[in-house]
Amino acid sequence: MIGIGYKRVSRKRPCGICGKPDWCSTTATETISFCARSTLNADRISRDGWGVYYNLNSDVSFNRPFYRSPNQKKSTVSRIILASAILRDRIYRKLIELSPATHNYEIVNGRGGLRERGIGDYSQYGSLSKTVVGRTALVERLVKEVTKDFGRETASFAGIPGFWKDAAGEWRLWSRFDSNDDLMLIPFVGRDGLIQACQIRFMRYVENRSGNYLWLSSAREPMGCGPGSPLHHANPDSYSGKPVLVTEGALKAATVQKFLTERYVVGNGGVATSHREIVETARRRQLDIAFDNDSFTNPHVARAMAALIRLRHSDQNSFAYNEEVRIITWDGSLKGIDDALLAGVRLKHLTVAEWLKCLRPECLEHANQQLSSIGRKEAAGNWRHGPG
Repeated sequence: MIGIGYKRVSRKRPCGICGKPDWCSTTATETISFCARSTLNADRISRDGWGVYYNLNSDVSFNRPFYRSPNQKKSTVSRIILASAILRDRIYRKLIELSPATHNYEIVNGRGGLRERGIGDYSQYGSLSKTVVGRTALVERLVKEVTKDFGRETASFAGIPGFWKDAAGEWRLWSRFDSNDDLMLIPFVGRDGLIQACQIRFMRYVENRSGNYLWLSSAREPMGCGPGSPLHHANPDSYSGKPVLVTEGALKAATVQKFLTERYVVGNGGVATSHREIVETARRRQLDIAFDNDSFTNPHVARAMAALIRLRHSDQNSFAYNEEVRIITWDGSLKGIDDALLAGVRLKHLTVAEWLKCLRPECLEHANQQLSSIGRKEAAGNWRHGPG
């Protein structure tokens, strides 16, 4: 992404899609955004699985279809249909079994690794080789193991995000290039307990910057496809009856679920993704929103959270329920709810109205744009104290 006409996002100019200050890019004129965390409603998907969004200067809403020029050509890349959930789960579990997280010291013991996050079950996570040669060897082992365990017909990886075919017709995994970083493989598990997709975390630590995450995707490669933006369920077996808490990412969700066992914890790929799945999961239940603690200062995050609240409000009207929505916050010096829980910091629970009153003016403006369709009187009844 480095080159003339492109620039990295920053804390002053975060990504217009996921609201994060790192990893993503935009054109110099900010008319095209390249999001490393989200592909939801993307105009196209890059070779590396990034979401590419056009015309971001227009007034678009999070979690809604983005404007596409009538003259804009659609992608000519053939669309590969996702494999069944059962097949995806089978392949990803075998992949993690062959290349577990315990094969890599940094993934388990490094900065931001599983041990530091309080995650004790390392068997749920995998690792990928830094090199193309290493990943090719892994695929060869995977083909043999899958054929042995499930039959030759299962050894086709068509429709499994992250896999693609090279010019010789051989299956390959993820990127055509070597990586400088250790690579953690993070499964995203559905409510049915099946692995739907995986993310990659680059383990290199950079001061004052969150870890870098990408979907395990092959959307721009021959016979490849992308995973979309699935919602991760930290403990699908505990779904019955519990209030729902949503946070960012599967790793945060795992840490939160360990501490808050009375909650049903889900994790999305970024503040702007999986809103409908979150609302459906939390239908007729209390919903706690625990995104990173920057919604008070980051207009893009505030806007995305308000879009989720708006969708929840619509769902409440459609299905006739009134369970509470709460915003969870904590000491502002700590970024994520996992950091707060690991540090033993007390969590605070705000109503939507209280959250709105705490926002900076520019954040409040973005939030109100999303909530403007909700009548003030109606919202007051639904949010206990109204939007203020």
